[in-house]
Amino acid sequence: STTVTGKAGGLIARNGFPDNFIVANPQYAAVVMNTNPGSSTYHSMNLQLTKRLSHGFTNSFAYTWSRSLGEQNGDGGLEYQDPRNHHQNHALLGFHRTHDFRSNGTFELPFGPGRRFLSDAPGIVKRLVERWQLGGIFSWSSGAPITITAANAETTWTAVPGTINLARTANTPNILGSFPKSVGSITPTTSGAYYFDGYNQVTDPSISGITGQQTLSSSFSNKALADASGNIILANPTPGTIGTLGRTWIEGPTHAGFDVNLVKRIRIAEKKEFEIRVDAVNVMNNPR
Repeated sequence: STTVTGKAGGLIARNGFPDNFIVANPQYAAVVMNTNPGSSTYHSMNLQLTKRLSHGFTNSFAYTWSRSLGEQNGDGGLEYQDPRNHHQNHALLGFHRTHDFRSNGTFELPFGPGRRFLSDAPGIVKRLVERWQLGGIFSWSSGAPITITAANAETTWTAVPGTINLARTANTPNILGSFPKSVGSITPTTSGAYYFDGYNQVTDPSISGITGQQTLSSSFSNKALADASGNIILANPTPGTIGTLGRTWIEGPTHAGFDVNLVKRIRIAEKKEFEIRVDAVNVMNNPR
């Protein structure tokens, strides 16, 4: 205070305290640091088998067993759940797939000249049945990681004295019972589908701490997850705390895809041919 000491900030110095006793860097009104503290890792085992072309058939098969870990999928800004514990955000990345199978191949149907069937058929018949090729692409992969969120956590920080900025980041619930990573499967119904069959939403137990005055408790809408016996499995964390359920705790539904094509080639001249092709994409009609 200049009134007492005649010098700005003199009260701190007169009492033997360092200049940065209250503010770490008193010469700056605000300090903002942009950096790249995040990291990610990818480990995998790859297996590939190839059947070379013989007797009109060729096929390739590939399998990948992998694990992708990190703090964020992309390069944008990241709000940590706990700024003092960046490892809290370290989890499976959104593009992680534990298992991935891929296979593709072609098969030329055994009809026509030099083939097993109809090789001695009349000329017009041989031209109609020869050089038909069937192809296919099959894929199957584990589901994408899923994060179950609770109420938002808030991290407060001050950029300019007197100004408070709030950074909101998704929080996770507290795990209070058995909730294995393999939980969840698609159960079709007449009105849609369930993924967590056998679990129900119930009123969050923290309602016991909400006052009934001014009808506040009746306005409470937080939900918890209970099993078929009514035991609370997941509940919202108390204000100011981070949930104990990890991020990307479970993996979602698996995905299978199957595309096929049928090709007919007709030779017009020695160096020219005409091709008719029919493609069927996503034959299994699974969501992409």
